[in-house]
Amino acid sequence: MSPRRIRKMLADGKLPGQRLGREWVIDPRDLERVRLRRQPVGRPWNASSAWALLALANGEKPEMNPVERSRAKKRLSEHGLMPLVGRLRARAELRRVYGHPAVLARLAEEPAVVRSGVSAAADYGADIVASNEFEGYVSARKLKPLVDRYALDEDAEQPNIALHVVADRVWPFLPGVKVAPRFVVALDLLEADDERSRRAGAELAMRPGS
Repeated sequence: MSPRRIRKMLADGKLPGQRLGREWVIDPRDLERVRLRRQPVGRPWNASSAWALLALANGEKPEMNPVERSRAKKRLSEHGLMPLVGRLRARAELRRVYGHPAVLARLAEEPAVVRSGVSAAADYGADIVASNEFEGYVSARKLKPLVDRYALDEDAEQPNIALHVVADRVWPFLPGVKVAPRFVVALDLLEADDERSRRAGAELAMRPGS
């Protein structure tokens, strides 16, 4: 993109920036978000492929044939996680429900649930805390018992719980895991409705190290 186009985006508010004298200062995370909005999403991958790529991003060794592994590693090394967000949505079905505020802390300790998104951001030092909502993963066969046990309302107008329901055959978390890996948490934040969560997800996704 030309400098003229960048200056117009800054003037129109389409790209956040700060004027210092005659120069503009732009946060690299804001540049990345603009790039993502301009980039075609591509066809979503199936749940198995999505979880395999996330496992690679988190330094694990998923079961993949050599060709798929090489292709996935190349995508991650060239582009990182953020451009792939739209292609990883098939990893789980998002269900929004309401639970009594007293239930939220109990869900965090529930063996059938793995915390993620806003409920796990603090575990990785992300700059966001949500005490009045909960987000986590649950396998499909354990969803109904969970809803019944905690009297969760699936038709509420103002849900405060986000459950990512994963097909049993591709459940990716080992027994005893309570917090989703960093890139899964980042992905859930990037898909959030509010800008603050997306900003935290971008920072987490682009942070070096595991």
